[in-house]
Amino acid sequence: MSGGIAFSPVRQARASGEIVSQIERAIFDGELKTGDRLESERELAERFGVSRITVRDALRVLEARGLVHVKVGASGGAFVSETNVDQVAESISTMILLRRMTLSGVAEARTVVETATCEFAAERADPAAIERIEREVERGRSVVREQAPHTEASMDFHVAVAEAAKNELLSATVVAYRDLLVQTLHDMRDVRSAKATQKAHEQILDAIRSHDPEAARRLMLAHLQDFEKRLRRWLATQEQTEILTRARHRSARTG
Repeated sequence: MSGGIAFSPVRQARASGEIVSQIERAIFDGELKTGDRLESERELAERFGVSRITVRDALRVLEARGLVHVKVGASGGAFVSETNVDQVAESISTMILLRRMTLSGVAEARTVVETATCEFAAERADPAAIERIEREVERGRSVVREQAPHTEASMDFHVAVAEAAKNELLSATVVAYRDLLVQTLHDMRDVRSAKATQKAHEQILDAIRSHDPEAARRLMLAHLQDFEKRLRRWLATQEQTEILTRARHRSARTG
């Protein structure tokens, strides 16, 4: 229960936001821990000096942010949620999309993050993490042999490398990149680039398996820089196609 935490009364004009801030701070500071039940809406309303509707609004915001989950019924209430990497990844994806970042900008950021992440993976990967990366590499090898789409196997390899780095925020960020880029990678796919990607993944695996962070970093950097170049060429082709399509439509209307 949160009864012992020194919440302060809030000003009505921005009451809901201030309640969110105080409960967030209690969670981040460790005063409220995973599984703790907050006080009832009525008790929180009295503590904060606001209406129950205002408390309910604040709880909705906290639930949307993945910090609490609300259960209904006799044993219900608002409980502090366990950290969920999927929610973090979704938040990062939403932030990037709302800011209208370009795909080339996402790829550039990905290169910086995943190069460092791969270096950590080579330093920190335990046998279980290496085994998971090996499974993704073998899956990719099979896909290339069958000349099937390589996209899912490729992106799952990168997620496995990020998880081997033993840093949840980095893992969540790489999952966000996966979600943002997977459709574009599907559209870009070709047999030759799939083979080159698979070869790079196998070399990166060897460096991680050898616990050689310098080699892992260098190989991942070269791999992702190559992806950036291919992405920019593909985007330029798409833009040119759109220009020609618009020109034909204008010509058809005026002809």
